[in-house]
Amino acid sequence: MTEFRSEIRDSVIRDLAVKVKGSDYGAYLRRIRLARARAFSGETVDFEFPVTALIGTNGGGKSTILGAAAIAYKSIRLALFFPKSSLGDESMRDWSMAYELVDKSKNPTQSIQRTARFRNAKWARDDLVDRHVLYFGINRTVPAGERREFKKFATINYKFAGSRSVMEKAVAEQVARILGKDVSKFQRADISGSQAFYSGGDGQISYSEFHFGAGESSVIRMVSEIEAAPTNALVLIEEIENGLHPVATKAMVEYLMDVAKRKAIQSIFTTHSEDALEPLPSEAIWSAIDGKARQGRVSIAALRAITGRIDQRMAIFVEDAFAKDWVESIIRHFLPDRMDEIGVYAVSGDGTAHAIHIAQEESSSRR
Repeated sequence: MTEFRSEIRDSVIRDLAVKVKGSDYGAYLRRIRLARARAFSGETVDFEFPVTALIGTNGGGKSTILGAAAIAYKSIRLALFFPKSSLGDESMRDWSMAYELVDKSKNPTQSIQRTARFRNAKWARDDLVDRHVLYFGINRTVPAGERREFKKFATINYKFAGSRSVMEKAVAEQVARILGKDVSKFQRADISGSQAFYSGGDGQISYSEFHFGAGESSVIRMVSEIEAAPTNALVLIEEIENGLHPVATKAMVEYLMDVAKRKAIQSIFTTHSEDALEPLPSEAIWSAIDGKARQGRVSIAALRAITGRIDQRMAIFVEDAFAKDWVESIIRHFLPDRMDEIGVYAVSGDGTAHAIHIAQEESSSRR
């Protein structure tokens, strides 16, 4: 297997981490404490890098953290992430989240504290902070042919009276890097103040967005909005890999790192893909596992083992790939007949491996 080589230099990664540590942002979400929210109780997530990946098994809590990040800011409707149902949502009455934020317009020298609480059957957020937030949900990959707002383009009698323009050069260049294809001849048709319909081609043959891949459309739309966003914006993406080839997934994460450098934009995304983790440093990765948040690089296979979703009788967590090979060699030598019963999983660092083992022991003692 070829070792992954990121287009983002190590020096850039270091500079981005130093910028966060020095609070060198006009606006930045530094920390969330989930006092209580869904399965979380007393968990803290620190955003030590401007691009953060949230990984975990289904129902582990990734989207809860993403939603908690979103509602720290005034522009986000609470119901978008945490709607209250009259049927089955009685437990929400004790939910509470606390934030540490950088907002130089409110305090140029120190971070500020804010809270969000669900009480008296409604949300209460104190002294809300303004920040430009872009949210890209799962529905971004719905094919154009299935989107209601584009149905009129598929009728014979519809006449488009608006304007069409070639995709902006900056957007086309970034999209080309992510998708690995030339989109310089693609066009954009503005159909309303907030919506556009795209057409592709090479200058000789053209085709509408109805014939794009779902991932192709979503990348074009995300990049267009992100490039148009102001500095210090916050970008939130559900399942960044949706509709994308593994190479494009990595390139999309690298794009977010580049945007962090160019425009001081912070990004947080959820994922089930290890490809999305490869460009990131360990401190940029958080796993959500059954209401527990842990920082550090953990493989999807290791996550399944932590949650008991494996066939082996025993799981051993070690600090890196070298330790994994070493431990597997020992087991193979001394317990050759038990190899199929023992799984060895590499995580990032001995501290992470130790913490997982301790947590597993505590969980076992409670059962």
